[in-house]
Amino acid sequence: MKKFAIWLILLFGVLGNQLSASNYEIINQLTLPADKSHSGSLISWGGTIKIHGNLKGSVILIGGRLEVNGRVDEDVICVGTYIEINKTALVKGDLLVIGGTLNRHPQSIVGGEFFNSKFDLKKIETTLMPLLSDSNTLEFFMAVKIILWLIISLVVFAVVPKKVIDAESIIGKHALKVGAIGIFSLITFLFFMVMFIIMSFFIIGLPLLLGLVLFYFAVYLFGRTVMFYFIGDFLSKRFKFKQVSSALFIVIGAIVYAVLKLIPVLGTVILIIVNILEVGIGISFMFRKRFHLEH
Repeated sequence: MKKFAIWLILLFGVLGNQLSASNYEIINQLTLPADKSHSGSLISWGGTIKIHGNLKGSVILIGGRLEVNGRVDEDVICVGTYIEINKTALVKGDLLVIGGTLNRHPQSIVGGEFFNSKFDLKKIETTLMPLLSDSNTLEFFMAVKIILWLIISLVVFAVVPKKVIDAESIIGKHALKVGAIGIFSLITFLFFMVMFIIMSFFIIGLPLLLGLVLFYFAVYLFGRTVMFYFIGDFLSKRFKFKQVSSALFIVIGAIVYAVLKLIPVLGTVILIIVNILEVGIGISFMFRKRFHLEH
């Protein structure tokens, strides 16, 4: 888990350099007194956050513990977390809880959308394993992989929400151009990867190869988040879903992505196109001025 968190921090560091800095602060523990306020948003893996005062930002917590007695001006997003939203708590944005334990007082106030998805990986495994015949282990890990992508995409969206929304609008207006950029980028990436692997025999290629891989994954993470958002937004408008928050667009997109993986041939073809668009929108948004792409 620690290695996973370290890799996330590294990848978000690359994203931060490419997509401009955000006001998120990575912390381990924080207790905000009742008479104090804190400007900026918080991210923590396995930490403990207690808010008795006013947090002028959002909270993203994976694992760990969250206690809210005061006010949070933006969103609260928790994954696998123990959460207490007490009587005096005010969350002005959305409250999105995936897994973990939520104790919410009925008199607490959530100004935005409230979404609480309860899942237990061990229970999921116990329930699904008998139904998945000889390939159940692979299917289970595929499910876990989708859940991890959902978690990561929610974090990326929370860190750079405006960037994701702006990039999503580019797909709607320039889908073919984004696809072409995606194909060209993948070919270019493979070319440089082979070149750097050969150069690695002379040592100089190792840092270049590492930098290329990190850059690719940063682009890929951002692109997948945008595609999840795009799919969720498109379906919400198509079926006229009401009061669907931006974070739920990500959830809907991840569900559709998981369903496509279960569809033979056609699902594979669609996912290949989606993967190309993911890379394409990451590169397109990063160099949108050069490509003359207006959102």
